[in-house]
Amino acid sequence: MVENVGRKDHSHPIYTYINSNSQSDNTSNQITQDSRLANDIISITQIHTDIVSSSLAHLNPTQGPGLANEMRSITHESSTSNEKATSASKPLHTVIQMTEDNDRDEQECWSAYIHRHGKNTGLALKRNIVSVGLPTAVREYVRRSVLPVLFDKLPQAAPVSLGAIALATPIALQLIGLARDIHAGTITQKSLSSRLKNIALALGTGTALVATGGLSVAVNSLIAAVFSYVPLRDLSQYFLQLQDNNQGGFRFEPTSKSAAAYMVNQMTADQGMNMLVHTLTPIIGELAANMLGRALINIAGETVDELTNRGFHATSYNNPELNFDLRFRPGNERTLKTAYNQLFDTLAGRATLFSSATAGCFAAQKGDFRDSMVVGAILAIGYIPFIYTHDKKELIKLPATMV
Repeated sequence: MVENVGRKDHSHPIYTYINSNSQSDNTSNQITQDSRLANDIISITQIHTDIVSSSLAHLNPTQGPGLANEMRSITHESSTSNEKATSASKPLHTVIQMTEDNDRDEQECWSAYIHRHGKNTGLALKRNIVSVGLPTAVREYVRRSVLPVLFDKLPQAAPVSLGAIALATPIALQLIGLARDIHAGTITQKSLSSRLKNIALALGTGTALVATGGLSVAVNSLIAAVFSYVPLRDLSQYFLQLQDNNQGGFRFEPTSKSAAAYMVNQMTADQGMNMLVHTLTPIIGELAANMLGRALINIAGETVDELTNRGFHATSYNNPELNFDLRFRPGNERTLKTAYNQLFDTLAGRATLFSSATAGCFAAQKGDFRDSMVVGAILAIGYIPFIYTHDKKELIKLPATMV
């Protein structure tokens, strides 16, 4: 008996199986042999359990409870081993199937994500082709073709006078909008502050332009921006509305992030316009290159801004499934009130933005990337006031069922 201590019985079927199993490299054979081993263990433990149970049945009560308890403990351990072996013998295809299901769910999530963002981008592009691309092309045509011909027939003082009017128009619109909000009782602290900031921005950049003697050079750009681009853009956006499923009003954090992103956006867009125009000019001519090149880049830049601003607000509102909707404004919403809101809130703010950016750029007159930096910085400064100009005090709260 002593000589057999620690010695491996190579004739035992379990040892023979384990030994051959450890030398196998085939994964399929591994799974099959694991199942056979589990079945052998189950058979052995079942035999052992039957023997112990039979012994318990014939146990003499005079032998005392100790031996019975010990044998019951052995029986319990055998049953536990049996359960483990049975668990180990479960086929692996169940786990593989669960993994495949998880992978399929993840692929479906990514597919839905891509589909949703593709749809949102497509809707933003559709509106911006109409509300940004066409007004940009018209602006460039007016700036480079119509106004030079017109000013050749007018007195020399006329262009400067019209340029001064273009600088003053956003300020006048902001003052009228402010008076209207006060009269209607809808003014808020945010909208008041925003209008005053807009006025200060337009006044400051306009003064800088006049002080540097750049007004005569900037006249065409100012007039084309304020009197062609901005009205066409806001007229088209009044009728063609891009909406989303964000619930709630404006929030400062996502708005400020959007303003910072818009600065980079417009700096890049300005440089991109110059590069694309330079590339297209030898092919289609200077006028067509400016109309087409600047329109394409502007469409892309404003589409990115739509996705960025609405995306930041969706994150702020814990809206994981941001969805856009493009609609034509229904007849019951085409009222004098909504038209005035568009004119004295949106158009006034946009006119402030673009007149200020144009004035600041021509006041700097660096002629390189620094001009793009000035444009981007001014648009970023005016971004938040432009948004919060639309903040209104609600005089009448509608019931939730009527909203």
